[in-house]
Amino acid sequence: MLKKISVKRLTLGMYVSLREIPWFNHPFLLSHFELKKQSEINDIVAIGCDTVLYDPKKSKTKPLADELDVAINRFDKKFISKTSLKSKKASELRKRRKRFQEVERDFSVASEKADWLFEEVKGKGIDSHENLKEFALNMSKRFSKNVDLAVQHINVSASDAGQHYHSLNVMILALMLGQQLGLEDDEMEKLSLGGLLHDIGFLRLSKEIVCKKKMSKAEMALFREHPKYGVSMLSALPDFCPEVMKIVYQHHEECNGRGYPKRLEADQISSLAKIVAVVDTYDRLINTRDASLGLSPHKAMAFMFGKKGDSFDQECLGTFIKMLGVYPPGTVCRFSSGDVGVVVGVSPSDPLHPEVIIYDPAIPKYDAIIYKLGTDLDLDIATSLSLKEIDMEALYYLDSRSKIQYFPLGQ
Repeated sequence: MLKKISVKRLTLGMYVSLREIPWFNHPFLLSHFELKKQSEINDIVAIGCDTVLYDPKKSKTKPLADELDVAINRFDKKFISKTSLKSKKASELRKRRKRFQEVERDFSVASEKADWLFEEVKGKGIDSHENLKEFALNMSKRFSKNVDLAVQHINVSASDAGQHYHSLNVMILALMLGQQLGLEDDEMEKLSLGGLLHDIGFLRLSKEIVCKKKMSKAEMALFREHPKYGVSMLSALPDFCPEVMKIVYQHHEECNGRGYPKRLEADQISSLAKIVAVVDTYDRLINTRDASLGLSPHKAMAFMFGKKGDSFDQECLGTFIKMLGVYPPGTVCRFSSGDVGVVVGVSPSDPLHPEVIIYDPAIPKYDAIIYKLGTDLDLDIATSLSLKEIDMEALYYLDSRSKIQYFPLGQ
């Protein structure tokens, strides 16, 4: 239970709450925290309020017995500077939201176009090959220029009608990984098309088989034919790129020789197919048709590294983990302070200090700040959480849409 106390009785070690003070009237990034510096006490006094809330249970020290004669100076330059910095940080998130609304529109248009192109391939449309190449090339250019926002729609694919969404997710993640691996432009174009078409063979299977949670041996055998069906469909198109067909045929092969359809080993698998294998697995783990069975991004990455590590090319997997971090964007987590938040950005050059948004009811949702751990806040990630482990109010606050969004950073 929070209690009121005179600001002149504050001392280091106390845990204070500023929830009764309008957020833009104080200079602190969080509305609740432990007092660790005398300057923090000075800033609270400078706000101009006689009292402040504190939490006796979270406090390491008791309030001072007597009030100190502390001077109040609301016009202190440092105080004003801190408040201005906070306003700037809040505006950064607003600008970012506006940018990924634009990318959202691009993604929506791309998904409709992809769905139409898949049907054209299924019907052996005479122009489908050129249309596919043009579409993949355009998507490669568009999303490669927006790497920090390009995978914001990863969770959209979790629906029975979402195969084209999954294909776009895989294409975008593959392009990001290819970029990190230093692929040349012509390889990136092939990777883009291969990522988009990797599951095109599902169009030859019934929706009942594709969407079934538990399959019989016969149904699983039929399901595992989709790489062959995909190559069969693409080979009917004139002059289709053999490297792209290898991606379609081999994206379920594993470097340990336990994949399908041919149980190929590492040196027999196309380098581009190895990239798609990594990102396809990741997207499938976090985007199950039954959302309750999906893994968090952090747990998906841990599973791929710990349980399936020998299935993947080690350079591809290692680069993918470095790219998205130990706690990939979208990971809902609890911090060392006890606060709940979501990872929204990871820099490959500093994966241990991601950017995060913290749930704080005292701060309006659309004024929420993106914090850089280790720079803005001296906090660590204690553990990752499943969506079931946080309440709906916190989930709504942390999500910029109904889905968690992803913001991998550049170098």
